[in-house]
Amino acid sequence: MGAFQQIVLGTGLLTFSAVIHVTAVAVSVPFFGKLSARLSGEKWPRLRIVAFLAMAVFVLVAAHTLQVWTWAVSFLAITDLPDIATSFYFATVTYTTLGYGDIVLGPDARIVATFCAITGLLTFGISTAFLIGVLARILPNVFHDDHGT
Repeated sequence: MGAFQQIVLGTGLLTFSAVIHVTAVAVSVPFFGKLSARLSGEKWPRLRIVAFLAMAVFVLVAAHTLQVWTWAVSFLAITDLPDIATSFYFATVTYTTLGYGDIVLGPDARIVATFCAITGLLTFGISTAFLIGVLARILPNVFHDDHGT
């Protein structure tokens, strides 16, 4: 695969992954409202914190996992990686930007792999912002001083 084809494929996969991630976050927001209404009041404050964080983490883990699987299947299709386990391992290590270097793609796919790493950086940033937003919602006194600013 040529450089231009890799750039187009990588851009498409990055865009698809970003849509998956943003959709997962956006679709989960109404459920946070319902959860907040059910757990309102001060009767179970710790349960509310645990429930909100557990739900947020579940949404993010599901979104990241779906993205890694998308990259793994793509790498299996365009490279000579031997099986889905190896492809999943490579996709995960690349997506998280850990990059052990024990598996290296040839020139026909390495540009695509850079897009996988960019996707991980982008979506982990979105995940961090989402978790901070959830924390700000359930622990407002931590994020504001005594004057309500």
